[in-house]
Amino acid sequence: MNKKILVFDFDGTLVNSMEQLSDIASEVMSEHFGISEREARQLYQLTSGLPFSEQLNTLYPEEKKRNKKASQIFEKKKRENYFLEESYPDTLETIRYLKEKGYAVIISSNSAQELLDKFVKQLEIPCDLVLGHKGNFVKGLPHFLYILEKWGGNPNDIVFIGDSLKDGEWAFESGIDFIAKEGMFTKREFQSRFPGIPVISELAQLKEMF
Repeated sequence: MNKKILVFDFDGTLVNSMEQLSDIASEVMSEHFGISEREARQLYQLTSGLPFSEQLNTLYPEEKKRNKKASQIFEKKKRENYFLEESYPDTLETIRYLKEKGYAVIISSNSAQELLDKFVKQLEIPCDLVLGHKGNFVKGLPHFLYILEKWGGNPNDIVFIGDSLKDGEWAFESGIDFIAKEGMFTKREFQSRFPGIPVISELAQLKEMF
């Protein structure tokens, strides 16, 4: 691929955190919305990529007050356990390889900016820029536009690597190429939604592509 900027999602892509986040979300959603934890987990993963508050507003648009309370509890539980998670075994090696090849490496996530900054520093992930959720500044087009403003170039210079269907939607809506990482979703599920896209099961496979 002839790219200059590699943008990575964080949770589930660089860090093995989606299992824990799914557990927290399913518990909170089951308690506040009267659904089974199994159904809650499915709904959480189908809308993953969005900030949790926006996931709830998407799923329960008439429950703004309940959504706010549930979101606050989720974020509190997330902060209590988040920093216990680890990056995938091939994360650091792959990122170092890509940077040595001259690519700009950027993290784009809808985790809170201060939380993301702290975790990336703790894990010692060598990236050029860390973009998190802060107000209306979110993953997707706002992050991509900021990256292009800072680095120059055009959308063809960027590829986005993520583990959710929402990540793929944001990439395609922004005119940016997408590489899917299996985890929450299978290769079949990704390619059913986005025919022909490359799908990897491990980050180390990127070394064969760049």
